[in-house]
Amino acid sequence: MLKDASVSGGFGDLFTFVRQNEPGERLLPAVLAVACTAFILLLFYLDPKVNTYTYVPAEVIYVENWTTDRTDEEILQDRWQIQCLKDQLEVKRREAVKSLGRMSGMDVEQIEREAAAARLARGEVEVERPAGLQC
Repeated sequence: MLKDASVSGGFGDLFTFVRQNEPGERLLPAVLAVACTAFILLLFYLDPKVNTYTYVPAEVIYVENWTTDRTDEEILQDRWQIQCLKDQLEVKRREAVKSLGRMSGMDVEQIEREAAAARLARGEVEVERPAGLQC
């Protein structure tokens, strides 16, 4: 099938076709088609090389040293303080999601009521905080 095809013959036919018409009548669309195709191929060539570096920050590990003579109450107090910080972050995140939901036109209160009902149906209970805990 390809024995009758030749690149030089194809280019010869192209140049003959372009010479038969007005100088800019067929040349400009052909140049634009070749330029657009070349630009797209250039983008395919450059795309794998763009934005391939990802910044990986140095990992920092904070270690707290405690004495071995800590009582259970002190340990629980530290754990509840950490839990208070987590709860505060969760409240901030939840408020941000609620405001996004309000901006999107959702009924945030109804969604929250349904979620609370689902938690009760699953049997989830809120853990009571120790007396005297201040977050």
